[in-house]
Amino acid sequence: MMIEQATVLDYQNGVAKVQCFAKSGCGACSATSGCGTKSLSALAGEKVAPQFELSVNQVLSVGDRIEIGLAENSLLISVFWLYLIPLIVLVGSTLLLSQWISNELGLAFGIFTATAITFVIVKKIIAQKQQGEFTPIFLRKI
Repeated sequence: MMIEQATVLDYQNGVAKVQCFAKSGCGACSATSGCGTKSLSALAGEKVAPQFELSVNQVLSVGDRIEIGLAENSLLISVFWLYLIPLIVLVGSTLLLSQWISNELGLAFGIFTATAITFVIVKKIIAQKQQGEFTPIFLRKI
């Protein structure tokens, strides 16, 4: 199980609105003064973590820190839908459309269209599954 910490933003009747902590990989190593990646990420600003609601079996207050968990199986399935399926469509559409379309601009448009449609379909599928399969669970109050 993948475990994350979150902050309670609102709590009402057993449902807590929480926000996970935004994490940054930069700033922890010894090369911070001469690192170009750290400089570029500083220009982009701090990342905002998503907010969501989950059922809680304890009374919580605003500002409480909690641990939430997500099954590794759910994480692997979401990676499959978000990365592998669009990648397969991208490569497949490139191979198939290149057989029929000789114009490079038309080929690029076809590949882009097929990949964009795939992302829309994946978004709908994940939205349907998110009701139960991809919803994190409350583990404990810290």
